[in-house]
Amino acid sequence: MNPQVSSSRTNVVYRRTQKGQAAAMPSVAPTMNDEHRRLLLLVNGFTPLDALARVCKFQQGPEDMASSLQMSGLIEEARERRHAETMHSPWRTTDQQ
Repeated sequence: MNPQVSSSRTNVVYRRTQKGQAAAMPSVAPTMNDEHRRLLLLVNGFTPLDALARVCKFQQGPEDMASSLQMSGLIEEARERRHAETMHSPWRTTDQQ
């Protein structure tokens, strides 16, 4: 069973910080569980959290994981909305097309 994404914070777009970029490198031994690492790798500064959650079907709540990564200094809210309507997420689901 997957948790439902149900908060107003799910449409937030996150980007990796420099610390997050370093932690995402394959040569760095992971210091987090697999789901947190997967979310860190998917965060791209374009795709809202709710879209990432629909595609990945995380076992944990994506908002809690994003909050944890943000508190660790690995991700932050994207300051500008770079994912304009003309740009398309590479993770679009069939029901979005």
